[in-house]
Amino acid sequence: MFLSNRTLPFWLFLLLTATGCLPSSCARVESRAITPDDSLSRALAAAMPIDTLDVIDSIVPERDDFQHPRTILFTGDGGLIISDSRSNMLFRLAPDGTISEETLMAGSIPYLAGVFGDSVWVFGPVNRNMHLLKAEGVIDSLDLDLGSGNERSLTWAVRTDSGFVSKVLDDDSGNYLGLHNETGELIRTVTLDGPSWRYAGLLRYHQGSVYSLVGYLPWVDIWNGIELDSMRLKGFDSPMLARSFQFQVGNTNQPPLLTASSAFAGDWMFVLNMRPGWLNIDVYDLEGTLKYIITQPDPSFSKEFYPTDLAVRQTALGTFELAVTVTEPEPRIDRYRWVMPRR
Repeated sequence: MFLSNRTLPFWLFLLLTATGCLPSSCARVESRAITPDDSLSRALAAAMPIDTLDVIDSIVPERDDFQHPRTILFTGDGGLIISDSRSNMLFRLAPDGTISEETLMAGSIPYLAGVFGDSVWVFGPVNRNMHLLKAEGVIDSLDLDLGSGNERSLTWAVRTDSGFVSKVLDDDSGNYLGLHNETGELIRTVTLDGPSWRYAGLLRYHQGSVYSLVGYLPWVDIWNGIELDSMRLKGFDSPMLARSFQFQVGNTNQPPLLTASSAFAGDWMFVLNMRPGWLNIDVYDLEGTLKYIITQPDPSFSKEFYPTDLAVRQTALGTFELAVTVTEPEPRIDRYRWVMPRR
């Protein structure tokens, strides 16, 4: 399968899962060559001690409509909100782990776009609109002007303090980040040069800038609404870096998925680093330098493990709560606690 937007099935698959070739299914590549920058990052990661997360719980909702949890965010009260991209449902999870509310977002393939106070913003890429969700349900919706590009374009969006930012990827009509006002009107764009696969990934808003995640490369693009900057993740390592290099030089058809998601808490960026069987999270400072590696207890190889998104909140100085949505081996939410060690 080639990364092209010429076929609708591929783009819908990528929109639903944002997956590439997983480590467990890409083991046939023989070359171990990687780039010099990747080699330096690997050396930095190899010298880093690995911390272990404390397990809070693992929640497996016994519901037919909890099928493919795709995005997750913490709410202000310490609860969680989860979107399901297969059933088009939104679920609120109370701090005690019980589901307290459900909302159907019919036909929207909902992506969580931000939490501001008691307001939750939800992006519907199918209909290209934004929904405002409060405790009583969806109270407002607006169309997001995503230009006149192909309706099969891959799109993401995030809420900011003053409006929205979108990402539209289309190899035919062009790739860009768009700045929108409160009504969804497109007021400014910045071109993303290169192929669409180079930019595929979720958007995050933190400290006045939008971070455009890249699932297939150890890079993050940062936009303040005017200037676009790119930041390499220094210290990023993956067993799939060799296959990534082979794709970049044209020896394979499909890049591997290196990172599925990222989340911000305080002055730290937590990156969901894909591994074949266990949870692995890299913690970077805001300059993109690796500072910590954290993992679940007793990591082991398994083909039947697939995390999709990560949410993090700081509960005290140096203490964090993490929540991860998982689709395999069963749809669930894993919650952890991590105390940052003093070094």
